[in-house]
Amino acid sequence: MGGQVISIRLGCDALVGARFVISPLAQLGFMLDFGLTAVGGGRRMERVGGETLMRRDMKILGAMRREARTCVPPFMFPSADVHASVESELQQVSSTPSGVIKRQMNTFLKSARTGGRPDSAELRTIVAFLESGERSFAQRVARELGQLWSACLSARWNAVRRFMEADIQHRAAAIAQRGLGATLNSLHPALSYDAGTLRIEDERTWTVAESRKIVLHPSPLAKTWVVRDDPAGEGGVHLAYPVRPGVKGHLPGGGRMDPLGEVIGQSRLLLLADLGNPQTTTELAERHHMSASTVSYHLSRLHRVGLLNRVREGSKVYYQRTPEADRLVAHRGRRVLPGAHKVHADVADVADAGSADIPRCSGAVVPA
Repeated sequence: MGGQVISIRLGCDALVGARFVISPLAQLGFMLDFGLTAVGGGRRMERVGGETLMRRDMKILGAMRREARTCVPPFMFPSADVHASVESELQQVSSTPSGVIKRQMNTFLKSARTGGRPDSAELRTIVAFLESGERSFAQRVARELGQLWSACLSARWNAVRRFMEADIQHRAAAIAQRGLGATLNSLHPALSYDAGTLRIEDERTWTVAESRKIVLHPSPLAKTWVVRDDPAGEGGVHLAYPVRPGVKGHLPGGGRMDPLGEVIGQSRLLLLADLGNPQTTTELAERHHMSASTVSYHLSRLHRVGLLNRVREGSKVYYQRTPEADRLVAHRGRRVLPGAHKVHADVADVADAGSADIPRCSGAVVPA
């Protein structure tokens, strides 16, 4: 694997207990860019969420959004049930025991202070609210999350949820047929799983010590992958991956399963399917939101086994499928994603990264 990589070691308990969830509050967290994401991948949604926080005077969420990257206090996004309601999740947040709040916030503050901003205005704001008491802090966080939910997601949640349910149904079938490892490999072009380690190709190097829990979140609000980790081990690793109406993960073919991808790898199939015409590494990297080193690595493997031709023109190198690769791509097996036809049309607006619908948060606010 070329380039830098984020490595997440998954223990036996994590693999046995891996689950997909639909969590209203977790989706809010992804919208606010709570977690580590691909460089530049969450900027638009972060801006949308940040503008809403400023308008609604959500001081704790506004401050934590600036400081929370990989380390996010688990109590904020409980994700306890596969089909939790926003009311039950907000109740869990507001009733979190004081000892849990203190422990998790100490871990969060320690992580934030070692990130190069030891005395930022945001950290001072968070500490000031904590000084009023952990119980009061939890209730304030729940109230702000409720305000954000009412303003941005409530009206569209049923349609968004139906699509995520269809995706989870599809993933469950994939796990039964090909196993968890192959399913993890199919979630995003940057993700790969092998020998107990989930790797994410990225411009940074970061390692998560063995996790005993992994929770997977299909998300129409995420443009790329998002990882949240709890260094103390209470919340485990949470991985969000983007889903779109009618599209199964990152696979080509309009939301269809490709057995060829299980052989050569889904990322390589994505590139191979796009090389009917000559393209350079840089062009492919831009089109598929991968690093140039990642694309170069995959292209070299495909060229080595005779699936790509490589031609140099001046300072540029162009790749294109060979006739054998054309035949493989043309005849690969396909299967339609179950449930995709049930998705309401306005989910497409929410999922579209260029849609103007997401920022149009309503004026409704949950009473303080």
